Amino acid sequence: MRISRMVWIVLAVAMGIVIAAPVGAGEAKLLTGDVWQKMSKDEKVAFIWGAGQVVTIEQAIMDKLPEMRQETFSAKVVEGMADTDMNQVVTTIDGFYAPNPDKLDTAVFRVIWDEMIRPNIRTGIGGRPLQ
Repeated sequence: MRISRMVWIVLAVAMGIVIAAPVGAGEAKLLTGDVWQKMSKDEKVAFIWGAGQVVTIEQAIMDKLPEMRQETFSAKVVEGMADTDMNQVVTTIDGFYAPNPDKLDTAVFRVIWDEMIRPNIRTGIGGRPLQ
């Protein structure tokens, strides 16, 4: 079985993030602008592609098992980012951090949510009102 270059990039980025950012038990370390700014374009696309695969898997599960259908984060990503390509996501994230060097501690997914998902959805996760 031959593994594509993109899969290796995703694995390398994921391992680099895990190794570079030790956290305590139960804590999740989110990718922020500090690391994002240092990543190559290929690494950025690989990160977005990997996240997209998780969303796609969850969506496929909800399609096969309707009882699992909920207004999860993944469902909101699908709703808010339909037909958005990976390069557009990278450009939007870069466009947020470049003029905001004081916000490099903001999580990449916070940027995606605020800049790309939230403006395109009616309700928040779990059907909650958007704030």
